Amino acid sequence: MRAEKNAKAKKLATVFAGRESLSIDEFYQRYYGATDIPYSVVAGIINILAEQLDADMSRLSMNDDFSKNLNFFWDYDSMANVEIIYALEKEFNIKILDEEAEKTETVNDIINLVISKMGLSTNIELL
Repeated sequence: MRAEKNAKAKKLATVFAGRESLSIDEFYQRYYGATDIPYSVVAGIINILAEQLDADMSRLSMNDDFSKNLNFFWDYDSMANVEIIYALEKEFNIKILDEEAEKTETVNDIINLVISKMGLSTNIELL
């Protein structure tokens, strides 16, 4: 278990190499501060990802992609995606269909999916 955690941390360090560490406040301000997306939604999602993936997500960007640069997480926990969806549903009192989850690849996709499921409108300009 410890070796697996170290391997995951090493892989994450490689993926995030050269990026600055951001607090959740800084992440929100950088990527969503000019939108109507509530801080609580972004913070909740980042916290869920960190908890469910058991990883430091402080160097995460809105464009990180779980089907590409972050797909290694599934090598360490094949059920993590299901656990993330369950945690999102519970935290935000929403229901995410399997088809919706399958189309959700980036951090920004996750945030926009949750926002749409909550019935909130946004003025987000996708970067």
